Amino acid sequence: MPRKTPTAKRLPPRKAVVIKTATPKATARKAATASGSAVEAAPRNEYQPVKTRRIFEEICDAIRKKLVSGELKPGDRLPAERELSEMLNVSRTALREAIRSLEIVGIVELRKGSKGGAFITDTGANQVTRTFRDMLDFGRVSLATLLEARLLVMDSVVRCACERATAKDIEKLKQNITETIELTKRERYEERTMKAVEFSTILADVTGNQVMAAILEAMASVIRGFIVIAGPPAHDPIISSRRRLIDQIAARDADGACETMRSYLLALNEHLLHTEKMLQRATRAKQRIA
Repeated sequence: MPRKTPTAKRLPPRKAVVIKTATPKATARKAATASGSAVEAAPRNEYQPVKTRRIFEEICDAIRKKLVSGELKPGDRLPAERELSEMLNVSRTALREAIRSLEIVGIVELRKGSKGGAFITDTGANQVTRTFRDMLDFGRVSLATLLEARLLVMDSVVRCACERATAKDIEKLKQNITETIELTKRERYEERTMKAVEFSTILADVTGNQVMAAILEAMASVIRGFIVIAGPPAHDPIISSRRRLIDQIAARDADGACETMRSYLLALNEHLLHTEKMLQRATRAKQRIA
């Protein structure tokens, strides 16, 4: 019998092997998981919504622009409230808020009476003065710090005055001393103090540097309140000291003038700080009693 040839068994078709390629996001996710850190998706909107400015801010900007352009000058009076609100096409409430804001920063001064109104201030020192006063009131700086700063600034002012003072400037300084002496004779001590502090302002103006003048005037304005409370020292050398100072400025003796001013201010600072310490003790004693 013929031998049967064995039939080859057919194997089932092999399944195709599909290699999945990881997407970049999946790869990053796996890497982050492996390292133990989380990957945060970038926010869709990275910008904050634009806020519409308030009306009073627009009014302030409009007035500031007129100051910058020279249309408004120090001493100018703003139109009456009703007239100005119509000119700007704003409510009187918004206008009042703007004026109050400008008054706070020292750009506008409100005066009462028939000739009152809102006036543009005639000096940039008002804003600096308010800043110094706030720093003291809020406890950010001490009186000692302010007095030290004035000592440093005054040294530069005196040196500059020795270089730039004119004969007219010297006469202004001498006139201030004459008026101070007259007020002393009349025992009008508070007015005398104001006149004596004015000497620093005149001296700062001699420099011709508006920034330096504003800083020194602001310091003098704040310190003046402490001087009024403390009163003059028992042996106040202000007249003799300032006469010598004027002579040294006229002679262009910068080193001598600086030493004269420094000696006077150091003595005054010691007097003011001593008075402040005594007042603080008195306040604490009252609090203990209460």
